[in-house]
Amino acid sequence: MVELLVVISVIALLLALLAPALNRARDSAKALRCATQLRQIGQAIFVYAANNRGVTPPWGGAFRIDDSGSPLSRGWPAMLWRYTGVKADSPLYHCPAFPVDDSTVTYFLTAHWEHLQTPETHSIALARVKLSSQFLLVAEATAQRAYLPPFGTSKDPMDNTDKDDSGSRDLVFFGEAGGYNMHRSGNNILFADGHVRIFKSYDPTAITYSPSRMQDWDEVTGE
Repeated sequence: MVELLVVISVIALLLALLAPALNRARDSAKALRCATQLRQIGQAIFVYAANNRGVTPPWGGAFRIDDSGSPLSRGWPAMLWRYTGVKADSPLYHCPAFPVDDSTVTYFLTAHWEHLQTPETHSIALARVKLSSQFLLVAEATAQRAYLPPFGTSKDPMDNTDKDDSGSRDLVFFGEAGGYNMHRSGNNILFADGHVRIFKSYDPTAITYSPSRMQDWDEVTGE
C-alpha cells in the first residue's frame, strides 16, 4: 500500500510539472492554426482583388441583410465565399483559441482608413498600399465590444459576421482597456503582403493602419 501511494504521488507530481508545458504546447498549436487560417483568408482576398479591379472586398455599410435576415449574406466574408468555399459560420473565421466554442467570427477587416476618406470608401486598392509589409489587413478582433455577452459587451442581437474597425479599434492588446491577447504569445495579424505575424503588444514600428504612412489607429486621418 505504501509503495502504491508513493507511485501515485510521483505520477501526480509529474503531471503537475508537465501540465504548464502541455498548456503552452496546446496554445502554440492553436496560435499556429489561427495564423494558417489568416493566411487562407489573405489568399482569398488577393484572388478576389485580382478578379475585381485590384480592390479588397467591401466592408460593413456597403451591404444590408437579405430578406431572410441572415447575417451570412453580407459583408466581406460573404464576398469571399466564391474563393474560400465557406460562409462566415465556418471554422475558417473562428480562432480556435477563442474562449467560446461556437461559430463566432473572431477576425476583422481593416476599414478605418477607408471610413475616414471623403467620400467614404468601402474597399481599398491593393496597389495603393505602399507599406504592404506593415499595413494591417485582417487581424484577430480582441476588443470586448466586438462580441456578444457573456464574453463581450456588444448590444447587437446577433454576432456581427462582418467585423471591421471603421469606427472603433478592434485590435486591443492585454493591458489596454477592454482588450486581451487571444494567445499567450499575443494576437495574430495578417499584413497586406500576405505574411502573418503575432504580437504581444502594439508595435508602432511594425504595424500601421495607413496604407502610405506609419500611423496608429488613432493617428489615421482622411487623405
